[in-house]
Amino acid sequence: MLLAAAFGLALLISLVLTPVGIRLAWATGYLDHPAARKLHTSATALLGGAVVFASALAAWAGLQRLGHGDAMHEAPFLLAGALIVFLLGLWDDRFGMNPLLKLAGQTAAAAALLASGRLPGLGLPVPLEVALTLIALVALMNAVNFLDNMNGMVGGIAAVTLAAFGCTSAVRGAPGLATAQFAFAGACAGFLPYNFPRARIFLGDAGSLLLGYSLGASAVLACAAAPPGWGRLGPLLLLAYPAFDLIFVVVNRLREGRRVYEGGKDHSNHRLASVIRCPTRTVLLMWCSSAALCASGLVVLWLNRPIPALLLSGLWMVLLSWSGLRLSSVPVQPRSPR
Repeated sequence: MLLAAAFGLALLISLVLTPVGIRLAWATGYLDHPAARKLHTSATALLGGAVVFASALAAWAGLQRLGHGDAMHEAPFLLAGALIVFLLGLWDDRFGMNPLLKLAGQTAAAAALLASGRLPGLGLPVPLEVALTLIALVALMNAVNFLDNMNGMVGGIAAVTLAAFGCTSAVRGAPGLATAQFAFAGACAGFLPYNFPRARIFLGDAGSLLLGYSLGASAVLACAAAPPGWGRLGPLLLLAYPAFDLIFVVVNRLREGRRVYEGGKDHSNHRLASVIRCPTRTVLLMWCSSAALCASGLVVLWLNRPIPALLLSGLWMVLLSWSGLRLSSVPVQPRSPR
């Protein structure tokens, strides 16, 4: 009941706040203008991240104030990291930012989470595990940031995946964390009617970095709380698609001699959309794929047995690898309406 309340309250707040965010974006110049590497053809509001952050925070804080949920010892660290990436993205959306400075801010946000003392528990020496976790968190933030290239893509995937992480938190006895995760899922769901299929507002870097951080932090906390064994592959499956798309883009750009960090319409979903010939159906397919990955990840996490872990992980690895090979041969399409 608590989790449903968190999701529903955040959804309602987001539905109400998003039109306000659209008007505020036009009034303050937070607009994304058309460019050659982008799909939209007219200026669009860029304060979706602020709407999602405010909606989720208001719903979670309201339920905590009413005495629902546990005390989250990780909360100050989680919020510190979330605030860092949100402000970082908010500045970048309006004024632009040097890539190295942006990377430093993402690293600071990841370090804020790790300051809570939570590590995935990979059995490695602590300094090495800290370094690898920092790299993974920063990579995931950028993966989600890169994937925010079609209406509804990141908002829908984040809603599904954060709800799945919320289920894992609730099962292991962390309702406060689960409440926050369901609040973010609800805020994303409330934002989607204005962002999909024809967008009146975008998440912007503030939103995509925030959701990337939230997903990464959720994975770290889920791994840290998981019993030793094969179940720790579960959180990785939940995040398999953003990781796959990042690897797909990096490999293809290096192969073609292009800069890795530049934007472009060469992501896996762009190429899939050119095959399907419908961006809307492409996004819906990605939502369904994310839901299937989340279901597989939850099975692996909860069963914590080698056979289902190896079977499901191997199946998805083969499927994603095959998809990557097939999509790599699809030519990048010229600009089309977003």
